[in-house]
Amino acid sequence: MKIEIEDVDSCNKKIKFEIPFQEYDKKVKQYYQKLGQQVNVPGFRKGKIPIAYLEKKFGTDVKKEVLSNLVSDQLNNAIVEKDLRAVGQPHLLEVNAEEGTDISVSASIEVLPTVELQDYSCIELEMKIPRVTEEDINQSIEVIRQRMAKTITVTDRPAQDKDLLKIDFTSKIGSEPFEGGSAKDQIIQAGGGQLIEGLDKGMLGMEIGETRDIQVKVPEDYHNKKIAGKDVDFQIVLKGIQEQELPELNDDFALSVEAKGYENLDDMKQKLRTELEGFEHKEARKALKGILAEKITEQNQVDLPEGLLKEQVKFMIDQARKKEGKKTATHDHDHGHDHEHDHDDEVTPELLNQYREPAMKSLQEELVLDQLAKDLNAEVTQEELEQEVKNMSQLLGGGNIQQIKREWEKNGIMARLHNRMKRDKTIEAALEKVTIKEEKVDRKDLITDN
Repeated sequence: MKIEIEDVDSCNKKIKFEIPFQEYDKKVKQYYQKLGQQVNVPGFRKGKIPIAYLEKKFGTDVKKEVLSNLVSDQLNNAIVEKDLRAVGQPHLLEVNAEEGTDISVSASIEVLPTVELQDYSCIELEMKIPRVTEEDINQSIEVIRQRMAKTITVTDRPAQDKDLLKIDFTSKIGSEPFEGGSAKDQIIQAGGGQLIEGLDKGMLGMEIGETRDIQVKVPEDYHNKKIAGKDVDFQIVLKGIQEQELPELNDDFALSVEAKGYENLDDMKQKLRTELEGFEHKEARKALKGILAEKITEQNQVDLPEGLLKEQVKFMIDQARKKEGKKTATHDHDHGHDHEHDHDDEVTPELLNQYREPAMKSLQEELVLDQLAKDLNAEVTQEELEQEVKNMSQLLGGGNIQQIKREWEKNGIMARLHNRMKRDKTIEAALEKVTIKEEKVDRKDLITDN
């Protein structure tokens, strides 16, 4: 079959081809033979019905269906043969089918544009790495000390800052209690920031068994909108006090962290410095990947098929609605309410306009990185994917790897994981081809720059 492809623009093609009349006529005769085996005609046995009778009775419908199927099949074959990266279904423009002559067909189709990447090796990137300080090392040591601290019950003094307090509480707005405003045997850390500001500090100095009334002003942006911005009266009963006894900061403490194999406190500090510097370098390089992806995309702006862009806009709107729905549902749950949210609301022209630019940016980056992956032969092996599934499952608490894979394949997580890994591998390979200038900076200067 002779196929002609005409470029309308970078995202639209016109397809022209001819179907020989003999092929069409053969399909029609095959259809009549099949039909003769299926229909019941008085006076004739199945399979013995004259074709002339079938043509007279069913001819118009048969020819229409055969032509439609043949055009559809050959159009799809043409798309595959010419390796057109189609977006959506083709649109028939013209079908000329005169009796006894070859059938000529023309159709239009949206396609993904061809991306020919410009040379990006001239890109220069600055990688600013936060300088690891003694304070950073000391904070890391403090975290380890907190983790290894012993909890001691206290009975001979009142509550102090950083104590673990066991409490019962009730609360009211005016004279009215509210749902979720009471609890028993709650463990909180005084000054730990777990509670509404002012509440835990109000417990300082309490004796075990003491009851104290504390009024606090709830912040306007508090997640429970029923009490946000209001004065709430709490009644606290202190039932117990515990304090944490931290291990002394010496060589014995360093040796007690067996998993790390520290030789002494100095060795611990040096290895922590190395770990922290490695972490900061890794994080800075991760941030650089996002910057490089943006720069290469800006360097290679591509036209987008309108149909694909509209689909992306609708997808982003739907995701935003689902996210908002989850937030609302969480707040409603706090209030004891239950609302349904319709994510199939009409996509208005205003919403289409609002999301058009971010959708365009997202799709352009996706197309550019897809071509970059091809240019760099960046593929994720099955072994790499398996290892990442194992790593993630361990973080989530373990489980049967094969069962996890099956579940993730069903709900699309595996596809997203593969895409993320491929993207990361692609940009990692691209980073090797650009100039990176590393610079150690103070953390406060980095925050100021951002």
